[in-house]
Amino acid sequence: MDEPASSEITFADLEMFVSFAEREHFGRTAADLGVSVATVQRGVRALERKLGIALVEQAGRQVRMLDAGRVLVREAQAVLRARLDAVDTTRAEAGRPQRLLRIAHTYSLGLGFVPAVLAELLQQQAGLRFHCRQSSANEVVSTLLRGECDVAFTSVSPTEADLVVEPLFTEYVLLAVPVGDPLAERDQVSLREVAGRPFISMELGASSRTHMINACARAGFVPRFAIEVSDLFVVEAMVGAGIGVSVVPEGMNDHRHPRVARIRIHDPDWAGRTIFLAYQRAIGQHPTVQALARIARRRGRERVSARGCAG
Repeated sequence: MDEPASSEITFADLEMFVSFAEREHFGRTAADLGVSVATVQRGVRALERKLGIALVEQAGRQVRMLDAGRVLVREAQAVLRARLDAVDTTRAEAGRPQRLLRIAHTYSLGLGFVPAVLAELLQQQAGLRFHCRQSSANEVVSTLLRGECDVAFTSVSPTEADLVVEPLFTEYVLLAVPVGDPLAERDQVSLREVAGRPFISMELGASSRTHMINACARAGFVPRFAIEVSDLFVVEAMVGAGIGVSVVPEGMNDHRHPRVARIRIHDPDWAGRTIFLAYQRAIGQHPTVQALARIARRRGRERVSARGCAG
């Protein structure tokens, strides 16, 4: 039996398969790539032959990714990113501008603040490309420390000496309740008023969970968690379903959830969190990073000023 011809796999093979995996449909993939359906089908089958394993299964007109296919997509995406990074790093070292900026940010910051910063940066430096990854604050910092992103926006301040960390602004945390809740029409609320209710929380290790516990502790109680999840948007989905209440960052106000009301927490020691910009000190002199930092600082100040005017 011949050995799999894995050495014959090309970037084009991987790019086509990643595109197919996003749709799991030969026709839509072909239309998006501007090729025939037969070309996509032959490409997938050829990749399977080269690897010596099945990547997809087909039952009638339905196509489904197998576990091996999902693994290949994950690894292929890493390879394709590495190729782009290698090109951009080489161009940067040769004195050419770096065209790819890898951004990691927390969930709520991806709703309004980070897109506004990147849009303004793109106006100043046309042709830039961004790769954005959103996650919990702790995972964002880990991504930066692993060298998997260039710039991080997070609510956790890393302390490593090789990082530059700048506070941008401080935002409130808010009580999230279902629309129709007796508290939903209030402008302000004390957390003591929901001390006996079930809470929806991010999973252990998430900074949003830490902020929630700290806010409740200042109000004099320990929250009882009904459900723990790994995504801040799922937290609000659970709140909207009426399962419990939660504490969420002010940045979630950049997104309207039709079944959730967010209320300012008004306790003697109001609960808030600071948003930081962090990046590797080694790239701090890069013009693109300097421009991004200037925009982020100014928009942070404007965010605080706008909130003050609204209050």
